[in-house]
Amino acid sequence: MPKAEASDIRRWLGWLALVVAFSIACVFLSNWQFGRRQEAVGAMSRLDTNYNSAPAPLESLEKPWGYHPVNEWRPVTLTGHYLPGNALLVRNRPLNGSSGFLEVVPFQLKSGIIALVERGWVSSDSNYAAPKTFGLPSADEQTVVARIREQEPAFAGTVPLGQIASINVDKFVEAAKIKDRVFGHVYLRMASESKPQGLLTPLSKPNLDEGNHLSYALQWILFAVMAVFALFWAIRKERQARAGIVKVRRKDSDSQFEDGLLS
Repeated sequence: MPKAEASDIRRWLGWLALVVAFSIACVFLSNWQFGRRQEAVGAMSRLDTNYNSAPAPLESLEKPWGYHPVNEWRPVTLTGHYLPGNALLVRNRPLNGSSGFLEVVPFQLKSGIIALVERGWVSSDSNYAAPKTFGLPSADEQTVVARIREQEPAFAGTVPLGQIASINVDKFVEAAKIKDRVFGHVYLRMASESKPQGLLTPLSKPNLDEGNHLSYALQWILFAVMAVFALFWAIRKERQARAGIVKVRRKDSDSQFEDGLLS
């Protein structure tokens, strides 16, 4: 093969820089997908470990005033009473293909601290509006078993009176006009009540899976390898073309042999 010229080398180096940048991006995206998979696997593990564990008093937790992933789905007990007059409905919560709302009611413990309890699902009216009537809990003293959930992000915008866009503690406190001390960054999904009243449709145990993160991560690695291979293949083909080296396909070779016999 002829010796590569300086202009060729500069052009190939430009291609190489492009391939290196592309490969680095692929590695970054692959690591991101591996991280997403690790988060999903961790969430599945916490669900399996915590969901059916023995409940403990909410105020006995190591970090009761802030969300900690180790407590996700962990059952806790609350003794006190609901504040049904401060209940709110969470918008846009479909269930099994039907539109509806979630009911969130503040629960005041004997210590005076308030926790937000999501009691279940209620179907919307025929026009997708909030139902005019829905079950509310008793204000009598009772014990509730519920599971810890991380609060949802706050969404901007206005919503109808008596509703909120997400289960966000600060937004709930603002909308329900609660002035007492409230457990921050968490809400609780009700599992059972010692004095059940106005029951709604409970939400079942979630079915978590790790998704396609592993396959996506491997695909990004494959893209990086393919880019490197394509670069060297292109350089080799260019040098072969410069040298006049042309590989004859078998079909063309057979045709030339037959033409030679006939002639």
